[in-house]
Amino acid sequence: METPKQEAIGRVRSLLSAGGTAALSVLDVDGGGPFTTLVNVAVGTDLQPLVLISSLAHHSKCLARDARASLMLHDVIADNADPMLTFRASLLGRFAEVERDTASGPFLTRHPYAELYADFGDFSYWRMAVDHVHIIAGFGRAYGVRFKDIAAS
Repeated sequence: METPKQEAIGRVRSLLSAGGTAALSVLDVDGGGPFTTLVNVAVGTDLQPLVLISSLAHHSKCLARDARASLMLHDVIADNADPMLTFRASLLGRFAEVERDTASGPFLTRHPYAELYADFGDFSYWRMAVDHVHIIAGFGRAYGVRFKDIAAS
């Protein structure tokens, strides 16, 4: 029987595998404070998140200056449900650009509509090397885990 923490780790793995959207938080190039936006996410075989972003976007400029970032993934919020009770995970790590050949397959499989702009010259793929994950699995159930524990489960 799984412990609640083991169950939460499995749910993070499922969220990552499903892909979808996430809140991306970076350090703002103008003021150094947090800046958050919405991005599409997919994963490679190592479960490390991949994003496709334009160099014209503000968050790309922020990542180019300081690669530290956070991605927050969450379960679907049911109608009339308290969003604060929704399962969610914040991934903390650093982003680096990756070769198009490495990331386009997994990304476009999850987000086929991105083919419309994926080959534009200003778009590139970035991979997050996740170090730590903070999980909120419900009221009073929060866990800090190493990403390698999620990828290994």
